[in-house]
Amino acid sequence: MDSIALLKTALDASHRWYLGTVDGLTEAQANFVPPGTAHPIGELAAHILQSEDGIVNMLQGQPPLWVRDGWGERLGLPMVMRQDPEVARAFRCQPGDLADYGQAVYANTEAFLSGLRPDDLDRDVDLSAMGIGTVKLGYVLTGMLLGNTFAHTGEISALKGVQGLRGYPF
Repeated sequence: MDSIALLKTALDASHRWYLGTVDGLTEAQANFVPPGTAHPIGELAAHILQSEDGIVNMLQGQPPLWVRDGWGERLGLPMVMRQDPEVARAFRCQPGDLADYGQAVYANTEAFLSGLRPDDLDRDVDLSAMGIGTVKLGYVLTGMLLGNTFAHTGEISALKGVQGLRGYPF
């Protein structure tokens, strides 16, 4: 298995963990505002999807599908990629609407990854505008994209537990 195939396998696993964890959520469960400063499940779900969309399209020099294909306007939801605490805790959504957007994001990611060669992962990506500096594409796709999905899926699992629900699907 080459590095691109491995990356595709890992991202597919992160998508399956996320999808299994949010499967069956009601609007009330997704929009439950937990005590303290934690964000609602729906906002975390939108953040996961918008981050993948934003990262993959930034790497291609394109606006995210959220903007380009009108998902934000269609769903009437704000962009929460940066997770402003006030916006995040006020965020409300229909889980099914996010599911449709997620499928578009995943298809876009698959198309992007299919165009990569293993040596592309060593390419420099300048993230100075985000305060990160220059990193390798491989890091962006694993340390940022993959890590973000798994980390926030864990938060969603915990927030389901706070509501008396089963977290992860396994």
